[in-house]
Amino acid sequence: MSETTAVVAETSAAALGSKATVTGGAASFAGFFMGIDWMGWVGIGVAVLGLLINVYFSWQRNQREKEIHELTKRKLNGECNVKQD
Repeated sequence: MSETTAVVAETSAAALGSKATVTGGAASFAGFFMGIDWMGWVGIGVAVLGLLINVYFSWQRNQREKEIHELTKRKLNGECNVKQD
């Protein structure tokens, strides 16, 4: 998979995770407010799943940014065999 495709897929998944967290939280609140217990529990489950998706993709983005930072430091210190444009 190309790097661009991976970034687009990760961005889409992160957006989906955010929407799932908000939707699950709203459904949970509505379910408990209306006295529909199962709807509240399903909403909590969706919210937690969305949160886990966000945490996973944030961790991946952090790892990628660390790697880019280390490569940039090496390049600036002249440790890489990279031609300057």
